[in-house]
Amino acid sequence: MAKVSDLRAVKTRFSGLVKLDYSAYDLPTAHRMLGRHVGQQVQKILKNKLDTWEEARLQKLLAQSQSCIALLSAKAADTRIDERLRKAIDEYLDCLSAWADGAGLEHYQHSALASLQPLGRIDLAMFLQNDCTGCQTGMYRSPDGSVVLWHTEEDVEDEPGSGFDSLRIAEFNLGDWDHPVLMHAFIYPDLLPGPAFGWRSDGFAQAVDKLHIRNFPDLTAGILTNVVTWLTLRLGPDMDSKEIIELMQPYYDGYAMNTVYSQAGGVQAYKSEFASDRIISSHLDEQPNSYLFQVNIFSDRAHPWVAELEDLHPDWCELYQQRVERAMVALQKMDGKPGMTGEMRFFFNMITSQVGDDDWSYANKDVKAYFIHHQSTHCAEIWLGHGPALPDDTINVLVSQYD
Repeated sequence: MAKVSDLRAVKTRFSGLVKLDYSAYDLPTAHRMLGRHVGQQVQKILKNKLDTWEEARLQKLLAQSQSCIALLSAKAADTRIDERLRKAIDEYLDCLSAWADGAGLEHYQHSALASLQPLGRIDLAMFLQNDCTGCQTGMYRSPDGSVVLWHTEEDVEDEPGSGFDSLRIAEFNLGDWDHPVLMHAFIYPDLLPGPAFGWRSDGFAQAVDKLHIRNFPDLTAGILTNVVTWLTLRLGPDMDSKEIIELMQPYYDGYAMNTVYSQAGGVQAYKSEFASDRIISSHLDEQPNSYLFQVNIFSDRAHPWVAELEDLHPDWCELYQQRVERAMVALQKMDGKPGMTGEMRFFFNMITSQVGDDDWSYANKDVKAYFIHHQSTHCAEIWLGHGPALPDDTINVLVSQYD
């Protein structure tokens, strides 16, 4: 059982969610402002990596980052790729550069970089994106056809403050003043929006979970999965996330992406688990009380290539499997709770569970935030909280209406 005192200490340390509103600015300007806001913490995280990581590791990850930039540019110029995606890739590179500028990476210096080839701000910014995040996510089909997406965001820090100085939710405008489309994202200080969880005002939400993937030295060109999470959140319901994932492969790392969106009078939900050039897709059944659940391992372990891709000690794999089993037991008790409020309360109560080893229960000291999103054809209700969920939490409740 997790200790309640440890959980409360996390909540006390962060005190709440800092909300950043950049909706009055174009997307690159908003990213520059975000970079400026997190710049001090970005440089702290970068310095820690350069201080402590071996040169061989730094060289490998920097090479991957530069390869990712080159491949992104090639994909943006490839007329065989959907124009919507090509424009979004160009926009991503503009936003990454603006964010790096805001974070002060243009003239960043460190002795560990002296032996490496000259690096620009975008190289260092992409180097920081080479870090997957996320933990437990589930999706549930309500009796009325709506879908609940729930997610707890876990991040293990070497010491308090080494990763997060505060917990942020940022808001961006993807449209214009007359036709705003608002994009919201949980922010890791050293990452662009997209990893963790996010949602949009036009009926789209996503949450991602890290997959532990081996390093493949023979993969000379690849994409970092954090790039894809930005692209899917940026494009939302305008382009199928599964198609984006397929077009952007191969990948240096791996994620499971859970997506919910309103379309054609119904609510669609699916999951894509992807790494290297492999993808597993799962669609949430239309049958009431159907569900999908994901932790940091491939959900379908029958594929022979899973063992080749996955880099995970058997003991950890067993602990992840126990998380799955606990979630399955809890979901068997769902049985169609009445109305939206009843369902949201059920999932909130579930993520307050302290059953399991200290570091492996739903509510544990590594949880930085939680997100429960109820999607119907005409609106979304969102419950947000900082730190691990506790029964007496004051929950941030948001309601978004759309056509």
